[in-house]
Formats: sequence, structure tokens, C-alpha cells
Amino acid sequence: MVEIKSEILPALEQIEKLHKVSREDIIKLIETSVTNAALKFFGSEYKIISEMDLENVKVNTYILKKVVENVKDEKQEISLQEALNIEPNCKVGDEIKILVNNEKFFRIAAQLAKKIVVQKLRESYKRNVYEEYCSKIGELISSSVYMIKGKDIILDLDKAEGILPYREQVYKEKLKPGQQIKVLIKEVHQKKKGVAVIVSRFDKNFIKKLFESEIPEIKDKIIEIVNISRAPGYRTKIVLKSNNPKVDPVGSCVGIRGTRIKPIINELQGERIDLIPYTDNIEKFIAFSLSPWKVDKVEIVDAEKKIAKAYIPQKIYDAVADKTNINLNLAKEITGWEIKLEPSKEQQSDDKKDEKQE
Repeated sequence: MVEIKSEILPALEQIEKLHKVSREDIIKLIETSVTNAALKFFGSEYKIISEMDLENVKVNTYILKKVVENVKDEKQEISLQEALNIEPNCKVGDEIKILVNNEKFFRIAAQLAKKIVVQKLRESYKRNVYEEYCSKIGELISSSVYMIKGKDIILDLDKAEGILPYREQVYKEKLKPGQQIKVLIKEVHQKKKGVAVIVSRFDKNFIKKLFESEIPEIKDKIIEIVNISRAPGYRTKIVLKSNNPKVDPVGSCVGIRGTRIKPIINELQGERIDLIPYTDNIEKFIAFSLSPWKVDKVEIVDAEKKIAKAYIPQKIYDAVADKTNINLNLAKEITGWEIKLEPSKEQQSDDKKDEKQE
């Protein structure tokens, strides 16, 4: 018999705790490993089986032989006279089990069984970690920066290696080892040494999940995030819609004296956030989307082609008219309209009056 209490049972109990490999499968694995060790030790010509005895915490290994009158193959057959000493009720033609009793074999079998079960434990743990993080793809998690490796940032995820690749980083952010950050899980990969989890702070869904984690009304779907446009590190625009007429979507996200929005801005290291209330009135929606600019008027030029003009104060117009402007581009993206800027007509006429008076 192969004693397994000190060698294998603790590993068996560990695997059971993972809830992914059944006790029956592990017992079968142990029995098979001991049988293979026996075949290697005694020879493949023998017919050998192993059976786990959990009550006595051991594995019994047997050589199977057929009971015959005259033995022609000692490895496969046993005489009736000899067999009766093992199984008193046996008869010619029966197959009996002969218990193996060899100390050298026991040591070899125990070592092999332990090695196989420990290997199974590692494989099971790795698979469980992989499945655990796969189930979290698209979710927000908190972690700490472990080290900077080339252009990538390595995070400490406890069970796995977190990788914030350069393409998923925000250009303006400066992260340091030991810094606590939140990230979005995007991909999970199995590697030889473990599991690699690819995370992001660049993805628009990172913003969505960040708001869900900080604003209960969004998590509870009282407030809905309709759309997001983002220039990572600079500005984000979020369209909000309330499913409860008594709940102000913008006010709920800002909080009293900004108590709700401040943690989000801090996590984004100062990135500006424009909260836009959703409306079916396209003129108002376009005006809201250009926040923080003051918009005096919106004029629909071509509804079918989604082209509109937004009239803004002359000072703002002069500052942004000939430049590629992030605020304007984000407004176009979030509304789906081509927005052309024009200086306010009223202000133009006021300026002309001032010139005449002078």
C-alpha cells in the first residue's frame, strides 16, 4: 500500500477548496498515477490496478492474475493452489487481485503521485485565476502600480500580473510605483508562468464604470449615461438622462458642493468633465454639448445631413475659429452633428453701433 496522508491528502484538500476539480477526479488521478508507477516498476506485461482507500488514507495497488490449473505465463496467471491461499473461494477461470507489498515501489509511487497532484493543483489554480479575471472583463478594479517596465506599467493584482500598456495609458498622466489607481479590465491572457490581465485608463468605458462606482443613481439605472466623448487627459463630455422626473441628472452627479464629481476628477488627475443633460430638442442639445462655451443660438442648416450653426460670443469665436478645438470636436462626436461656429449676430450689430458712436 502507498501511504498518502502526509504526501498527497493536503494537496487533495487544496484542490477541493478551489471548487473546480471534483474529489472523484483527483482520486482517479492519484489511482492512475500510482498504477503507472507500478507498470513502470514491475513491467508493462503485468495487469495492474490501484484503488484509493480514503478511510485508511492509502492507495492499494494490485496485480491481477487469472486462476489456472497449469501456469504458462507467471506475469498473467496464477495456479489454483496458490490462488486459494489469497482468495479461498476462487476457482479456475477467476481473476484475483494480489496486493503489492514492495517498500521501494511504495516510495517511488508516493513521490510520483505527489508530483502529479501538485502539478494538477497549479494547473487548476492558474485556470481558476484566468476564469475569474475573464468574468471581470469590462469591470473596474482598484490596484497599485508595482513598477514601470519600458513603456508599460505593471500593476499588482495579487493573483495575476496587471499590465497597463502604453496604448491604454492617458498621455498626460504620470503614474508612480506604489500609487493606487483604478483601471478597466480589457483582456486576459494565459502565460506559462501565470495570467496576464490587460487593463486600461484610456477606454471610454473606463469613464462609464468610474461614474457607476461613484454615483449610486447611475449604478441603480435611475440616471442613464446616453453617450460619452473623450479626449483622454483633456476633456470628457457625458450625456445624462434621468429615468425619474424628480431626479436632476447633472445635479446628482455633481453632488453638494461637488462632493460626488471631485473624486472622479481626482482619479482622472484633473481631466475636465462636462455633464450634459439629454434633450430631444436638437438645438438645445447642441448648445448644451458646447459647454462650457456660452451659445446664444443654434440654427439647423440641413436636418437630413445633420448640419447646424452655433452662434457664440465674438471673443470665444475669435479664440477658437481658426484652431482645431477639442471642445468643438467632442461636441460633434457626442451629438453626431456637423457643427459650424459663427459669431453671434446680435453682438456683431452691437459692435457696429459702438463703432458708429465713436
